[in-house]
Amino acid sequence: MNSIIKLILGSLLLLSACTPVSADSLASSATPASPTHPLITETPIHTAAKAPTGWVMFHADEAHSGEVAGTGKINPKTGPEILATYRLFDQPKTEDELTGLRWTSTLPLADLNGDGKLEIIVTTPDVGGTTLARLNGEPIPNMVQALAYSPGDSALKVLWTYKLDSPPGEAGIDTYSPALADADGDGLADVIFTARDGFVRALSGLTGKMIWRFNMGAITEAGPMLSDLDDNGKPEVVVVTDCKRGGVACPPDGPASLYVLPLSAAGENQALWSYDYPYKMDSAEPVIAYVHGIGKIILAGTWGGELLAVWRTSVGEVRSTALKLLDLGQIGSSEMPPVIRISPLVVYTKDGPLVIFGWLPSDLDVTNGRLTGVRLRAADGKLKVEPAWTLDSLDTWKSSPTLVTSADGTHLMAVGYGLGIGPAPTQSGTVGSCQAKYVFGGVAAVDESGKIVWNQSFGNEEGNLRASAAVADIDGDGRKEVVIPAGCYGKLHAFDALSGEPEWALQLGPRTQTSPSIADLDADGNLEIVIASYDGLVYVLGSR
Repeated sequence: MNSIIKLILGSLLLLSACTPVSADSLASSATPASPTHPLITETPIHTAAKAPTGWVMFHADEAHSGEVAGTGKINPKTGPEILATYRLFDQPKTEDELTGLRWTSTLPLADLNGDGKLEIIVTTPDVGGTTLARLNGEPIPNMVQALAYSPGDSALKVLWTYKLDSPPGEAGIDTYSPALADADGDGLADVIFTARDGFVRALSGLTGKMIWRFNMGAITEAGPMLSDLDDNGKPEVVVVTDCKRGGVACPPDGPASLYVLPLSAAGENQALWSYDYPYKMDSAEPVIAYVHGIGKIILAGTWGGELLAVWRTSVGEVRSTALKLLDLGQIGSSEMPPVIRISPLVVYTKDGPLVIFGWLPSDLDVTNGRLTGVRLRAADGKLKVEPAWTLDSLDTWKSSPTLVTSADGTHLMAVGYGLGIGPAPTQSGTVGSCQAKYVFGGVAAVDESGKIVWNQSFGNEEGNLRASAAVADIDGDGRKEVVIPAGCYGKLHAFDALSGEPEWALQLGPRTQTSPSIADLDADGNLEIVIASYDGLVYVLGSR
């Protein structure tokens, strides 16, 4: 498959502090540009990527591990208490309202105001058809909100709200996860998010006012990610898009794009460099892998039947290579290419980076997903993406793998599987729909060789697992748990991460498609769980 590469010239805005500008008052951005730019340098020793202050992207770090340090004190037998909630919208009353909702964005956590505690960033759901998310009967705006949690207070407090100018339901900012990092030089985390109006925006974490925006020229379902690609001590912003005119296969004059932007800018941001691709590639956020001998690689899932790897060399050349999914074996007779709708996970092993991701034979076959592991190696300055194994017994089509690190340094990868929208094969359908007779799913863990170590099937009781797990020792017993919700019918589950034994389940709303966030919100030394559900509530879960 021929990819079109473009390097776009211009200048990088590096500012120690930026003056926020009023929301959506800026003119359309100019053609993206790239300056003389410090490039990838080889790091002699590299283990796992460490996240800077803030929330780098989906699953919190650039390897997409989803693994959290620290401990909680949730009772493993009774499960968590509901410590606080916030109502963003009224609970849907009909099946049509449920199936018209899409609320899948992880709620990132960071200290936005320097008080030593973590705030919660919430983005409003997307809607379909005639559905509108409403609060007290009135449509809610397309907005981003910062919420604060105080122990003993059962209601989360709104610190600020940023509203898009677009009418309710039109812009779409449910894009898996915003990213949080210092974009204005004040030493505090700011909010970087994407929207389906075609813009990436950075908001002040203190005030919610806009710092900069960038016009992608296309919609995206994927949030931004952050990584210090050039090893200069400051992360860049990476985003991927749909085709410029929408669709799966892009026309020559409307390709999908991968953009790399400076984090620090003001007004209209401009790209450092970009890369064009002839198929949609925004169904999941990319991931970053470090390969000795090359540097940092951006790995993106595509709808063109490929896992795409893109990087920039020390002389400024943008290079790419791709793993063709058709080379992994017989996958059916569909004329449509295979698709990747999962954010990959990078695991650093003694044999080098192992990349784990799920994929589909085609987007019309969402009940026969695969899970694949590939190795990344460098030889003579070239990247090799070598298949290691593929499982076809788990329908891992949307729930991204999560890392479980054992005490001896070995790894498991936990992942949700299963759909529940229609008979096999079927298209992915609306996020909130569940047809009871087709519901299936569960949670499994595989080792580095692709062997299934444990598998907890829900049978036909629950399914449609689009959310991804988080992993942490949430009960303080020295063993980690896998925490993941089932979309149908909204329960949050916890399993022992090494054995798969169920520990507890908590019923939330009628659907739950948001990946849980886990952190110590109030700096008391104990982890809390933050998650949103289709009853319109944001939950803080833990133990008093």
